[in-house]
Amino acid sequence: MPRRALGIHVFALLLAPAIARAEPPSSAITPVPLPVPKGPDPAAAAALAAREAHLETQTRAMTVLTSWALASLATGAALWATGGDAYTRSIGIQNVAWGAVDGVIAGFGYRGLAQQRGLDKPLSFWQAEDRRMRAIFLVNAGLDVLYVAAGALMVGFGKNDWVRGAGAGVALQGSFLFTFDMAMGLGAR
Repeated sequence: MPRRALGIHVFALLLAPAIARAEPPSSAITPVPLPVPKGPDPAAAAALAAREAHLETQTRAMTVLTSWALASLATGAALWATGGDAYTRSIGIQNVAWGAVDGVIAGFGYRGLAQQRGLDKPLSFWQAEDRRMRAIFLVNAGLDVLYVAAGALMVGFGKNDWVRGAGAGVALQGSFLFTFDMAMGLGAR
């Protein structure tokens, strides 16, 4: 072994115990603080929860309204096409007409929900939106009472089966809508 290499080895053997007992520099043992992950912002979490609850409630409402619209269209078309008398055909026509209108309203409702899905608004916005929707449903429930009353008057005082059938159809549709609107108006958050 060359003399120089032997000298380095001997020197390293002599220093080995001292290196093993040596303390690392103080800066090496000081841990570097890592950023503490923050939890979600409570206000943002509350707003997100309110948005999701609002959208779920309104989606459920539009699903019920769409189902009623489709059922009204189907039964109305069947009554209109196969009804043997003027009374039955008139009920069928009312069901088709009201089913079409309910379907259009549900379509606009779904469109509004799609627009709201991505909104990043504060909790107060969603609370106000819920109050607004509740008020709309309750006003509609008041109008539904008028539909039922008008239908009942047509049934009771109609001069012929056509008018009485139309009245029965209006009262039927108004009754469903009253129940629906009251449930949404009182049950909405």
